[in-house]
Amino acid sequence: MGNASVSDVTAIDATFRIGEPRGFLNLRCDVANDAFRDGVGATFGVALPQTPGTYQHDGERSAYWLGPDEWLLAMLDGEQAKMESDLRARLTGHYSVVDVSGGYVRFLLAGREARTVLRQASPYDFHPTVFAPGRCVQTVFAKATALVVATAADQFELVVRASYAGYVRRWMTATVARTSS
Repeated sequence: MGNASVSDVTAIDATFRIGEPRGFLNLRCDVANDAFRDGVGATFGVALPQTPGTYQHDGERSAYWLGPDEWLLAMLDGEQAKMESDLRARLTGHYSVVDVSGGYVRFLLAGREARTVLRQASPYDFHPTVFAPGRCVQTVFAKATALVVATAADQFELVVRASYAGYVRRWMTATVARTSS
């Protein structure tokens, strides 16, 4: 699915499309170690979020909280090899940094009815008071899983495993069309 062209799907007031490719690094470490946490922030340019279900970003780089000792670092596609090397050169001790870029596809969902579409895919509470910009969650998404990110009031990113990308695209296309009927 990678760089394949996918037409925008617009119906109701929601638009769904494939996002520009991103580089992704999975990072596992002990965030209680200040030197480690500061080293990641200085090298990546974005601090690791400490609050569950949140993310930090600066420009084209984002750090998504996946668990107490796990983050997904997102950057422009093509930067991941150098960033992985830079992190390995800077960090010491027990950690893991793995390039998982080829394993994920990013979709964009936007519009006044985007939350309606999300609610049809997941049991998670996507109400704006619970899932506001700055929040992210790994959740069941239709019959797949996704990292759903609230980037603005009615704008979301969905990061899904590449093996499920075709299924998620077909499900979203059908759901947006069905919801508009």
